[in-house]
Amino acid sequence: MKALFIAGLMVISSNVFASKIVPLKNLTNKRLDMAASALVATDIVTHSTYKKVIELKGKGTSAQEIRMNTVAQAAHTACPFFDDGVALSLNKKDATGTASAVADLIDSSNPSKEEELLIAKNIAVFIGEQDIEVYSGNASGNNTAGTVVGIYDTKNNEVAVFANTNCGSDD
Repeated sequence: MKALFIAGLMVISSNVFASKIVPLKNLTNKRLDMAASALVATDIVTHSTYKKVIELKGKGTSAQEIRMNTVAQAAHTACPFFDDGVALSLNKKDATGTASAVADLIDSSNPSKEEELLIAKNIAVFIGEQDIEVYSGNASGNNTAGTVVGIYDTKNNEVAVFANTNCGSDD
């Protein structure tokens, strides 16, 4: 019984260094919320989530690095099979950053030209907002591969993640 109690404490404390996040239905910034909704409506985005950051903490040597890790943490909630990791990088606040995030998200999906333009238009909204950090990269796990774009709203402490993934499927 004592061993079971200790094991339970280990499970409870395993995320002690993670940010505390809770689900959101909509983003506070209406412009971002509209762009996020448009991305979710595309065929490319198979999994998404919006989170409110209640307490920002975790591994990292800077606040920006901790925010990036919080976006990765939120990506795990969008697809729990991302257990091998989520590798993200911060995109520049210009057309190059937009192009990089679009390329990361669509990867080898081969979307139509119209869908690619729609994705680029909405990611450009994120890039253009002053208090928004845009991260993109890839994730993997058990029978899972994915590409990810995530945003961190530093003004409202909110995260939105958009993933193109098979999320555990054998397909």
